[in-house]
Amino acid sequence: MQTIKQISQILEESDSLKLVAQAYSEIAAVKLQKIRKGIEQNRVFFQEVSEVFHIVKVASLRQGIKPAVTRKRGTLSILLTSNYRFYGSLESELVKFFIINTSKFRTDRIVIGKTGTEFLHTMDYFHPYQHIVLEEDLPNDVEIRTLVLSLIGYQQILVYYSRMQSVLIQEPFVTDIVQAPPGRIIDPKVRHPGYIFEPELDKMLQFFDSQITSLMLEQTFMESELARTAARLTSMDQAQMNADDLIKQQRKLLAVAKRSSDNLRLLETIATLRGWKKEES
Repeated sequence: MQTIKQISQILEESDSLKLVAQAYSEIAAVKLQKIRKGIEQNRVFFQEVSEVFHIVKVASLRQGIKPAVTRKRGTLSILLTSNYRFYGSLESELVKFFIINTSKFRTDRIVIGKTGTEFLHTMDYFHPYQHIVLEEDLPNDVEIRTLVLSLIGYQQILVYYSRMQSVLIQEPFVTDIVQAPPGRIIDPKVRHPGYIFEPELDKMLQFFDSQITSLMLEQTFMESELARTAARLTSMDQAQMNADDLIKQQRKLLAVAKRSSDNLRLLETIATLRGWKKEES
C-alpha cells in the first residue's frame, strides 16, 4: 500500500503534468488559429493551379511542345514526418500508410524528419531510402531549394503527409506534385475547350516545370504542419483529462490513507490510555 508521502508526490507530479499539457494545448490552439485560415485558402488556390497546370500540359502535348525539364527517372516517394513527438498516433499511422502504398510499385524513397526514420528502424524496414533531417519541421528557403534540386528528373513525385480534415480528424494523404490532379489522365487526343495562352504556351510550360514542384512541395509541408498542430492540441487535451483522472484517483487514495493513519493513531492513543489505567490500578 502506498504511503501518504508517496501519494502526495504522485499528486504533485500529476498537477505539474496537467499544467504542462495545458500550456502545450494553449500554444497549439493559438498556432492552429493562426495558420488554419491561410492553409484552407491555399488549398483552393493550389487546386486551381493544378487545374491550370493540367490544361497547359494537355495543350502542350497537343502542340508537340516538349517540357523544359526532362523527366527520365521513374517515381519518387517522399515521407514527411516531424523531428518531434507529442502528436499521438498521427506519425505512426502516416508511416504505415507510406509502407503499404509504396510496396505496390517501384519507387525511390526519401524520408524527411527524425520520427519517420525511428519508426522505420523499429519496424525493421528493409527498402533503401534517403534520410533528410531539416533544422525545423518547416524548411527554410535554402532547404526547400536544395530539396527541389534533388527532385529534378522524376516523372512522378508522390508526397505522403498528414492532412487535417477537422480539429479532431487528421488522416494520411498522398499527392503527386508534378502531375495533373489525381485521377486526371492527360490525353492529347481528348477534345478540350479552346484557350488563348498569354504569354506563349512554351513559356508557361517552362514556368510550371520550374516553379510548380517548389510551390506544391511547400504546400504539403504547411498542410503537414497544420495536421500536426491539430493532433498536438487533441493529444494535449487528452493528456489533461488523463491527468485529471489520475489526480482524482490519487486524492481518493490520499483520503483513505489519511483515514487509515488517523485510525491507527487513535488506536495507539486508546492503547496507551488503557496501559496507563492498568498501571494506576
